[in-house]
Amino acid sequence: MDTGYYISKKDYDKIISYATAAYESMKAEIGGMSICYQDEDGDWVVTDPVILKQKVTGGTCDLDQEALADYYCRAAKKHGKKNFRFCWWHSHHTMGVFWSATDIKGINEYSDGDLSFALVVNLKRENKFRASMWKPVVMHEDTTLEILENKGSSVPKKILEEVEELCEKPAYNYTSWKDKKKDDKSQTNMWDDDIYGYNYGYGIYAENRINHGLEPSDALRSGQFFNYCYNQIADWIDEMAQGTLTYSAYVKEVEKSNKELEKMKSGYSFVTIGQNELSEELEWQDPAMWIRIDNQSVVDLTREKTNGVGIKQ
Repeated sequence: MDTGYYISKKDYDKIISYATAAYESMKAEIGGMSICYQDEDGDWVVTDPVILKQKVTGGTCDLDQEALADYYCRAAKKHGKKNFRFCWWHSHHTMGVFWSATDIKGINEYSDGDLSFALVVNLKRENKFRASMWKPVVMHEDTTLEILENKGSSVPKKILEEVEELCEKPAYNYTSWKDKKKDDKSQTNMWDDDIYGYNYGYGIYAENRINHGLEPSDALRSGQFFNYCYNQIADWIDEMAQGTLTYSAYVKEVEKSNKELEKMKSGYSFVTIGQNELSEELEWQDPAMWIRIDNQSVVDLTREKTNGVGIKQ
């Protein structure tokens, strides 16, 4: 895969505008699709980025499967005369650009083809681009997508309207643990799917623990407990950066949340961010750094699975 990878400023600005609109309106990530075609020089060019109907949170974006299937058909009809592949893109808003375990899972969904592409961006206009060859051998190449005239621009009104129309953020209606019926033991069962007022079960991670099968790192990033912890840390960091949450109040929030997670026998807990770690760079760190599961680092657990992927630097 000794080639170059490019995107026009116009197309890159469009992706950054989607990311900015999603963060400003919902403090959420956003994802979409684009085309990556091979030009006359053998280089690959990312173009025609779009967003689809999806559910978004501070740490995830799940594309609607029906909308995705419809997109594949329309894109193939529009670009069928080119040598093209699909490129899945998504944003990490205020965080750095890296491949999370969820990202790796999304990339692997294209393993039934011969070649696929993935792109992650953030609001600082940084990006990480991956070309994945699946046949005849599996090989991944990580690089940076080259952008011409890389300058910032305002978010077009059309982009804001499109994000509002196609992105849905789950409504989290929290219910205090103390509000649950004390005489109803089923309400305090660790596998309760509605312990916090909405679907808050372990998901795949719970199934793995119950069955004593695969290690928790295989699925912990897709679980509802992880999503709660991840988004909670992102919110705390934002509030401290904006000056609406003092450090001492943050420490108390962590202690309170850890007690509730312990009562739910979730296995999850928060590690307090050190006061000496508070800086402008904090917003660009992965919130998962301060999450523990069964007293083990979430980052370390997921790294055990992702480090095995062959990457050509």
